[in-house]
Amino acid sequence: MAVLDERALGQLLELIGGDEGELRELIEIFLVESKEMLEDMTASQKNHDLDLLRRSAHSLKSSSQDFGAIRLSELSASLESNCKTQWPESADKHVEEIQSQFELVSQALKSYLQAFRA
Repeated sequence: MAVLDERALGQLLELIGGDEGELRELIEIFLVESKEMLEDMTASQKNHDLDLLRRSAHSLKSSSQDFGAIRLSELSASLESNCKTQWPESADKHVEEIQSQFELVSQALKSYLQAFRA
């Protein structure tokens, strides 16, 4: 499976009227905000803050889908689902997987932006 579904990025570009500068800005915002969500996930682990972990996973799930990061969205959805009633035993593993996938997504989006400029 590809790290990014570039069709989603094409749809997003179409949705914003083909403004490449705005797409670039949206991607940059997504990367910054996603990193903050990952930091929240890590912080939630220290305190076993189930609500923060669930909310962070939910937010990352939704935004990742919009930017074509399907696997990242799926991992986040799985973590969110596992946080419905109690602290998931697999929380540490889930967060590690999400962080690893985010690194791949981040690199892919940065490459996409560079190719976009060419």
